[in-house]
Amino acid sequence: MTWLPTTTGKIVDLLRPDPASIDFRGDVAPQLARVARFGGATGGGIFSVAQHCAVGADALFHETRDPALAAAFLLHDAHEYLMGDIITPVVEALCVHLTLDSNGREVAVRVPEVKAQITRLKSRLDHAIHRAAGLPWPLPQHAAKAVKAMDLRMLRTERDHLTVSCGRKWAAEVEAAEPVPMRGRLTIWPWPKAADEWLMRLDRYCPQALNRAA
Repeated sequence: MTWLPTTTGKIVDLLRPDPASIDFRGDVAPQLARVARFGGATGGGIFSVAQHCAVGADALFHETRDPALAAAFLLHDAHEYLMGDIITPVVEALCVHLTLDSNGREVAVRVPEVKAQITRLKSRLDHAIHRAAGLPWPLPQHAAKAVKAMDLRMLRTERDHLTVSCGRKWAAEVEAAEPVPMRGRLTIWPWPKAADEWLMRLDRYCPQALNRAA
């Protein structure tokens, strides 16, 4: 079984996703609003992927005044309404096979194909989602670079605002990322608000997406 049913009862084939099966209002927004960042390890409730995307889209628009870049950020994790948020440490652990060498010592063997398969699945879904929104895929190089940079900055900001320090440093690129300027600290939105706010940004930065679905 390589298909999933959605909130509205649509079927999405994960191997051959059809843009016609993408429902931003009925499926993408509410399901993203119920997907937890950080594996749910945030104080004060579930910080959703929908909120991450909405806040980051606003931050990128504030800095660039480019609605196309804001739309790209808003949709950059939209595939997670189907896949969930497979957090980076889990991906890295899946890419390592622990085995024993000839002397009986445990050794770690990299299995890069696992990450490649996850990347391919995301790309298939991203292609369908962007087509449904009337946007090109893959993203232009400058847009992909801007989204990646803001994603790291949002991760750094969210970590600092919402998680308890574990006493260990994170990946060097996260530690080096410049936090996103905020008025006060991040507060967690309830999932219905997160869904509504995500849709408001879709209408603001990518209005053709909802118009195409109407």
